[in-house]
Amino acid sequence: SNLYKLYEQPHPKTCFMLASWPGIGDVSLTAARYLVEKLNAVEIGEIDPSSFFEPIGVIVKDNVAESPRFPESKFYYWQDDKGEKGLVLFIGEEQPSSKEYELVNCVLDAAQKLRVERVYSCAAAVTPIHHSEKPKVWGAATTPGLVSELSKYNVVLRGDLRIAGLNGLILGMVKERDIEGVCLLGEVPSYATQIANPKASLAV
Repeated sequence: SNLYKLYEQPHPKTCFMLASWPGIGDVSLTAARYLVEKLNAVEIGEIDPSSFFEPIGVIVKDNVAESPRFPESKFYYWQDDKGEKGLVLFIGEEQPSSKEYELVNCVLDAAQKLRVERVYSCAAAVTPIHHSEKPKVWGAATTPGLVSELSKYNVVLRGDLRIAGLNGLILGMVKERDIEGVCLLGEVPSYATQIANPKASLAV
């Protein structure tokens, strides 16, 4: 579809993706941005924002209005030196107020074009912990086999939960396409959901 553009199409032996949008505690976005920076991942594509977002308001600097700016939705890429393992990092600056399903479909169309075999997402697990405690990480996945893989990594398997927003929706949508999917949820204190929680991102 012409809703997204890829400037290059790498072909590593195996390719995973981390897809990320803002959410409670910005657990997901902080983790994804950290990885892009740490791995020096290269921008390899973007989604056309005008199909999903309406710009609202305007930024004025020194009394002069700037052009309306749309939230960015971009793909970044890193691979190991041997070109065997690839990692696509998708970062959406905002969750759209409608057309969420279409936007996630667009991300997954690009993922399949890049031959992504497994998609990770991150979210917040809102829980009554105190901010001084070390946050644990909860997990969910698209198959029982992946769930047992998670159990090797000290991930808390809570059984039943609901994951709100696009960071959750994508897990169900990769399942529709028979791509492996894993969601990691960093614990965030229930009284501090409005502020960024880098500790939860670090735990993830």
